[in-house]
Amino acid sequence: MIEVTDIYKAFNGKEVLKGITASFKKGETNLIIGGSGTGKSVLLKCMIGLVKPDRGNVLYNGRDFYNCDKETQQSIRREMGVLFQGSF
Repeated sequence: MIEVTDIYKAFNGKEVLKGITASFKKGETNLIIGGSGTGKSVLLKCMIGLVKPDRGNVLYNGRDFYNCDKETQQSIRREMGVLFQGSF
């Protein structure tokens, strides 16, 4: 399970994510929907470690991704798969 708790992220003083909390269970399909510029991709990038949130936690099966050592982060990353859309 992936859990995000109270995630905040801002760029150049503009808040993009403001206290996002959600859980994503293995084997379930989840949707993150919203208009352009609402933070969907930023949330996903925080979840996979491409962008560090300003505040909050990302847990993978109880392991805190941003508050662990590099070896644990690498172990978690080996369990991930990401496919970005439309990269023509």
